[in-house]
Amino acid sequence: MHTHTVAFALVLAAACAAGCRSQAPRSVEYQTLAQDPNRDTETARRENGRALALIEQGQLEEAEKALKAALAADLFFGPAHNNLAVVYQKREQYYLAAWEFQYAAKLMPYSPEPRANLGMVYEAVGRTAEAESWFDKALTLQPDNPQLIGNLARLRVRAGRSDAKTYQLLENLALKDTRPDWARWARDRLALMPRLETPAQAESGAPPGVGPSALSDPSPYPQRPSGHSPTVPRQSGMPDCQ
Repeated sequence: MHTHTVAFALVLAAACAAGCRSQAPRSVEYQTLAQDPNRDTETARRENGRALALIEQGQLEEAEKALKAALAADLFFGPAHNNLAVVYQKREQYYLAAWEFQYAAKLMPYSPEPRANLGMVYEAVGRTAEAESWFDKALTLQPDNPQLIGNLARLRVRAGRSDAKTYQLLENLALKDTRPDWARWARDRLALMPRLETPAQAESGAPPGVGPSALSDPSPYPQRPSGHSPTVPRQSGMPDCQ
């Protein structure tokens, strides 16, 4: 009888152990950033590409529709925000352009284009300090880009700034820019630097400004993080300078 009791106890213990193992919590892998099931980035990329062609053709209304379709598919697709702002800027809807460029800048923290574009918006409405701040931000990301150097040099020259920073920008522009009109303008401004006294003198002969830059996809910076949730700028007046 004692032998049967021991055997039964062993069977019961084994069953209990098996049961306990079956009830133990399973190890579940997790992700630090879950994918949003409502994001359709492929559609956003396709609509953005279609919009680029429409912008080139001057069909701004159709481009706006395509870009809004891109953002309906993926609200966080930065190039579509940038390109929608390009459409608004071409229409001189500067508040809407600034809002979208700032949104794009937050989504693409390592891309200079929306920052340079935002600087152009502020320059167009006469807010020189904000324009210079955004041109500086763009140039920090790509310090050897002649178009970005040209943006900042042009702004400072037109404001009658003949200090060492302006001189260095013009020197870099004359050395690095492959656009003949810009390189020639930079050399001419350098020759006039000691005599520049007024914005009118400084602006004389300046090449036409470069238009806003449209984007197909964010630049492939290896360190670019994904999944940024932007802080939406206030909608009263122009967005604040960051």
